[in-house]
Amino acid sequence: MKLRFFSDKPRLVFFLCYTLLYILAVQAAAFVLPFVIALLFAVVMKPLFDTLKGRFRFRSSFAATAITLLIFGALFAVIGFLLFLVVRQAVSLLSDNRDLIAEYIRSPELFDMLRENLLSGGLLTAASSVVQALFQAVPVAVTFVVITFSMTVFFMHHLGDLRDRLLKRAGEYRSLLGRVFRIAYALVRKFIRSYLILYAVTFVEAVFIFYLTGVEYPLAFAFITAVADILPVLGPGIVYVPFAILFILQKNYIGGIFLLLYFLFTVVLRQILEPRIVSDSVKVNPLVVLTAIYFSVVSINIWVLFYVVSVFMAFRVLNQAGVFEKG
Repeated sequence: MKLRFFSDKPRLVFFLCYTLLYILAVQAAAFVLPFVIALLFAVVMKPLFDTLKGRFRFRSSFAATAITLLIFGALFAVIGFLLFLVVRQAVSLLSDNRDLIAEYIRSPELFDMLRENLLSGGLLTAASSVVQALFQAVPVAVTFVVITFSMTVFFMHHLGDLRDRLLKRAGEYRSLLGRVFRIAYALVRKFIRSYLILYAVTFVEAVFIFYLTGVEYPLAFAFITAVADILPVLGPGIVYVPFAILFILQKNYIGGIFLLLYFLFTVVLRQILEPRIVSDSVKVNPLVVLTAIYFSVVSINIWVLFYVVSVFMAFRVLNQAGVFEKG
């Protein structure tokens, strides 16, 4: 009876199975993340890969390696430049407040606090925790980068072969699976393009507001703001709020209040734009996306938003391909 009930409702079976797989994937996110990132890189860069192979007659392995080196080289260059700016800004801030810092270092309160922490072992415990965390983080980060790089080259080099092998083994479902691949590829690229538009809007807004308020290195900090926009709840506030507090501490009250007000405006604008742009790419009701954003903000969990968007994307792909049609 139960099997017949589910067999008559393939959409229900899909939603149940997808939800279960998504929960398992989230629990194993730390393990599968480099493979997912590598696959996304390969899918997004496939047109460039095909151009290098077809028009410029590059060998497949060489084209895949060159494109992957280009991606990771650009990422490391941006990260290195941003770290340089952060360190330079920190040194400049310390230099501007050296009298205040020197006065604090000479204060008896600091000496008493250090003595109490040393006697209680709190300072040594904190220092050992930081050192241990660094020793654990560095090998994990290096391994993550190596695996992501290697898998990006592999996917880019063998993506076409993997698709052809799956189609060859699909038998009578070959045409159906081919339609699923074509629709999914077009939809994923459109979805990524939609979010890139959102982040581009955030970047342009941040450049304008940082120039207006006199923040140094507005392009660099605008880029950090656009990257931070991925995070739920705070998002750009990770950059706007510290700058606002710094301005207020420097008695630049107008600039600090202006940044805080603009951060609130950005949050409201994002809630208006995101449902519209994402719903246009996934073709779902904007109210559904808005509800997903609300649940994600309330739970402070971006996985909720990813679930709602991805389940509708997968459903749309399978529905357009005719998977749910009765034979």
